[in-house]
Amino acid sequence: MAQRSRPWLATLLLFATCTGAMAQWKPTQDVEFVIPFGLGGGADLFARTLIKIAQDEKMVPTHIVANNKPGGGTASGVGYVVSSRNKDPHTLVLINPQTQITPLRVPRTFGAKDLQPIMNFMLDDYLLAVKAGSPYASAADMVAAAKSRPRTISVGSAGTADDMAIALLEQATGTRFNLVRFNGGGEALTALLGGHVDSVAGNPIELMSQLQAKTIKGVGVFRPTRFEALADVPTLEEQGIKVTPFQMWRGVAIPKGAPREAAMYWEDVFARVARTPAFKSYIATNVATEKVLGTQDFLAFLSEQETIYKAALARIGGKP
Repeated sequence: MAQRSRPWLATLLLFATCTGAMAQWKPTQDVEFVIPFGLGGGADLFARTLIKIAQDEKMVPTHIVANNKPGGGTASGVGYVVSSRNKDPHTLVLINPQTQITPLRVPRTFGAKDLQPIMNFMLDDYLLAVKAGSPYASAADMVAAAKSRPRTISVGSAGTADDMAIALLEQATGTRFNLVRFNGGGEALTALLGGHVDSVAGNPIELMSQLQAKTIKGVGVFRPTRFEALADVPTLEEQGIKVTPFQMWRGVAIPKGAPREAAMYWEDVFARVARTPAFKSYIATNVATEKVLGTQDFLAFLSEQETIYKAALARIGGKP
């Protein structure tokens, strides 16, 4: 696939010409919400929550239909949009760090730069979890085992963003885990529950229900402080592991070339979604951090994130 992208600044300047007036465009047919991840993971759950709120609040005059297109570290789903939904204002796409990291690691693959980012909603921190009854009571136990038996302790990953979190843990500890990739957080969690991997690195949004049911156990939080809702799970730093902070952002885009009025319409819709009690409750329940950014701020944020990812990849040897 030939990558067709513009610098973030060029896209930012394009949107800077938009006025704040309400656009007249609105959907006239069902809207396809492409989720470039498998069922049951954090991205899938979040996209379906946005759909439900928008539909329940009657913010959109037509139906919004979820369409999962996993594979290729999000390149398959984004490629589908670029090749068959180009300029279509009736198409939405869930984007997150994987849509930036994958093209950095694999040249000429499609990613967020091939879309029109509309809005960011939240930030998720990372958590390392094991199955209940695991011989590893802490992240420190896993690290010790990995040092004595390199590449034998398996960690499930739902994509390139999770890969990076795991790689940063390896870099901080001088270890090598056996990385097992899945098409989504739901698949990774299923593998953990089935005893097919020793652990998973994921976000609370996709692990919370099983943590509460005590079928899995959190053994290390990547951020500097514990989660208030998971106060019994120590941070990696508390266990003597100083890992570079890494977060998962979650946002929505539309196909590049879609009418400016449509971009303004969707920005307004999702701004209203983010103000609902249902959205606020979702953020709190899933121990996430609200970070709502409209189009222009989101584009500037993405430019900053790309710089961070490039530096992190250079440190861990994953390009560039």
